[in-house]
Order: sequence, then C-alpha cells, then structure tokens
Amino acid sequence: MSLDALKQKLGEYFESFARGDDVPPAKRYFIEGYIQALLDSQSLSDSEARQLIASCCEASLGEDAARVYREQEGDIVLHSHMRRAPVYPTTSQ
Repeated sequence: MSLDALKQKLGEYFESFARGDDVPPAKRYFIEGYIQALLDSQSLSDSEARQLIASCCEASLGEDAARVYREQEGDIVLHSHMRRAPVYPTTSQ
C-alpha cells in the first residue's frame, strides 16, 4: 500500500462514519497497523501521520472530530466516530 492508498483508506474510514455506517474493528486495526509499519520503516514521520489522519478526518467529519487527532499523544489510535443511537423507553409510565 502506498501513501496514496493510505489516504484513500483513511478517507473511506471517516466517510463511513459521516454516512452513519458502522465500521468493523478489523478495518481500523488494519489501518493502524499499516500506519505503524510506515512509521517503523521511516516512510512516514509521526507528525506526518498525525497530520494526515487529522486532515482526512476533518474533510469528512469536521474540525471538532479531527481535534482529537491533533491533540493525541503517544501511540496513534484511530477512534470510532459513531453517532449515538436514539434511546426510547420500552414502557410508558
């Protein structure tokens, strides 16, 4: 996978959340693993990876959602951006 392919995968990941779709954890783990491989091989710097993730997130979900990636320290972790499900009472009281 090239850097362009990584950008595409990140775009698809965040676009899924923007549409309200669920994203399987395996997809997130794959992307995180590939980012780590790029970091380990020095094909991508930590700051470049964080900027790429934040910009892809912001393009799909907005600045507020991307803030977590700009402020994140330590290991790079992709977050779930699922909308909260509506909760309705099962009985009326």
